[in-house]
Amino acid sequence: MLFLVKSELTQLPPFPPQQVKEIMVQGWGKVINYQKQGKILAQGMFAGRKGGCVIWDVESVEELHKLISESPIFPFLETEITPLISIENALEYVKLALEANKN
Repeated sequence: MLFLVKSELTQLPPFPPQQVKEIMVQGWGKVINYQKQGKILAQGMFAGRKGGCVIWDVESVEELHKLISESPIFPFLETEITPLISIENALEYVKLALEANKN
């Protein structure tokens, strides 16, 4: 299942600045590992803002929730999750609709 997850930091976590930086380094390291595992297809940070987006390829919404909620800064993020379908599937649905209209 594909999901677009957009997250933005809504308030600074109540941790010392050094700890926040360490958490960020660990978090980005996890993102890179998930990308190597094929669970993350694409990711990026928002320019000039405290947030970013990730396209996840996971087995279920439960797995997605588990993965994104592991971060210590999760409670301080505003997160929006959008289910996606692949372009290949979208194309197939349009072809089926065209075929149905011919009959």
